[in-house]
Amino acid sequence: MAISTLGEKKLVQICVIVEDIDRTAALYREIFGFEIPSEYQYTQPYAHTLSHYMGKPSAVPARFVSFMMGGVSFELLQPLGDDNVWMDYWKARGQGIHHVTFNVPRTAAAAASFVDHGYTMTQYGLFTGRRGMYSYMDTEKDMGVTVEFLEYYDGEPQVTPAAFPSDKGIGTDRVIQVGLVVDDIEDSVARYRSVLELPEPIRQQTPGHDVTEVTFMGEPSNATAKLAFFDLGQVQIELIEPDPEPSVWRNDLNAQGTSTHHIAFPVQDSKQAVDHFARHGIRVAQQGLYGDRSGMYTYMDSKDKLGVVVELLESFNERSRNRSVFA
Repeated sequence: MAISTLGEKKLVQICVIVEDIDRTAALYREIFGFEIPSEYQYTQPYAHTLSHYMGKPSAVPARFVSFMMGGVSFELLQPLGDDNVWMDYWKARGQGIHHVTFNVPRTAAAAASFVDHGYTMTQYGLFTGRRGMYSYMDTEKDMGVTVEFLEYYDGEPQVTPAAFPSDKGIGTDRVIQVGLVVDDIEDSVARYRSVLELPEPIRQQTPGHDVTEVTFMGEPSNATAKLAFFDLGQVQIELIEPDPEPSVWRNDLNAQGTSTHHIAFPVQDSKQAVDHFARHGIRVAQQGLYGDRSGMYTYMDSKDKLGVVVELLESFNERSRNRSVFA
């Protein structure tokens, strides 16, 4: 069944479950320089939202705050009670990316298309003010992340990203990727293509250390991975199947199976960004050159503080294309 019910298939929101929203939001302000509302919202009582969890009425209590990363909404959410998908995630995985979101013309049609692929709706409710509704599908079981639908009754909000100062934080607020580690990239690609009705992704096989100069926890590493990239508007979904060598990818896959791994930002100067994180007590976990040596990636060991691993992506110009990570 074609999933034209997802509209433009643009990813419009990323939600991270956190243990303490006050502490985590303060770090996002301090480290990135994001302007985050200081007044956090609470989910409204059942009488306002008509929320349901696993088919039954539920208060689904939580604290949350949303802010923009470029043209994409980013949500920090702290679960407060049982009988909701957020607390289920927290109990199973702790902090991490809970869901990615698509705006849909009609929730019923979008949900029906996912049901055809073996998924069920786990939670839904009305927005505050009843301007629309949200709903979650149980896609984490084989897609590695929960998919959320947002339906706006009076039309989708139009977002015009504001310019972000280059001298603030790491120089950008634009998140461009959500990464997932997967057991079998062929199975995961087939599932994403089928469920979201997406074209064949861009694929890569990372070469060995002689080309990429990968380091893991400060030591040279032979870790490689198979990669696949789906473009969903501003944000790209990256699927990663790591080899058995120790790496940030293999560690997460061993610990949690197919699951979300990181969010990524483009940076002009990796060293400058790494030094900035270091001043906030966050070190490099893994770093390496792209397979064609046209740029470099850096994973920061940021999950404890920010709820998610942050990846920095730097593209080199022609004159520095062959530079070393260690230069």
